[in-house]
Amino acid sequence: MTLFAQRLGLGRIGRGLLIVLALCALAAGGDAGQAFAQVAAARAPDVPYEPTPHNVVAQMLQLGQVRNGDVVYDLGCGDGRIVIAAVKKKGARGVCVDIDPERIREARANAAAAGVLERIRFLDQDLFATDIGEATLVVLFLWPEVNLKLRPKLWRELRRGTRVMSYVHDMGEWKPQQAMTVQGRLGERQLYLWTIAAPRGR
Repeated sequence: MTLFAQRLGLGRIGRGLLIVLALCALAAGGDAGQAFAQVAAARAPDVPYEPTPHNVVAQMLQLGQVRNGDVVYDLGCGDGRIVIAAVKKKGARGVCVDIDPERIREARANAAAAGVLERIRFLDQDLFATDIGEATLVVLFLWPEVNLKLRPKLWRELRRGTRVMSYVHDMGEWKPQQAMTVQGRLGERQLYLWTIAAPRGR
């Protein structure tokens, strides 16, 4: 269900009508038509927003060996805290990706407050449509089924040697090279780290 449809309380038929209206708006042309079509096409986030605890963020930077020159992508960035920490404390560059424009606005404001706005790009888009090829580290805090759906994209687009880190959830039969137990908001949780060996999963 799209965010727009959810806010209007539309069911499946209503969502279908919304898509038809969006296509008609595009066909009619004009800025208003394009804006409506973009809003209607937006879909709900894959997972609800839950910020990573600050102590876990620090341990992620440690496990991922984040360093100057890294390009850190956070797919589902929330308030941007992981990327902001990587940029401010380790000298990395970052890319915050989130399908929720409210989260992107919050991440941008937090980066500005931290003085690192110019070293971070903010992408209000679907993580499955994001070009992640330049990343040297990809950070995830998603759900198990989303990790598994994302896995072929990671294998296909990331370069050899790129690190992938996930908080809480693993990647199925793709076994991590390292794991660390951390204290999460609801008790002990796991951090997982993988390194891309070669392009695969096409």
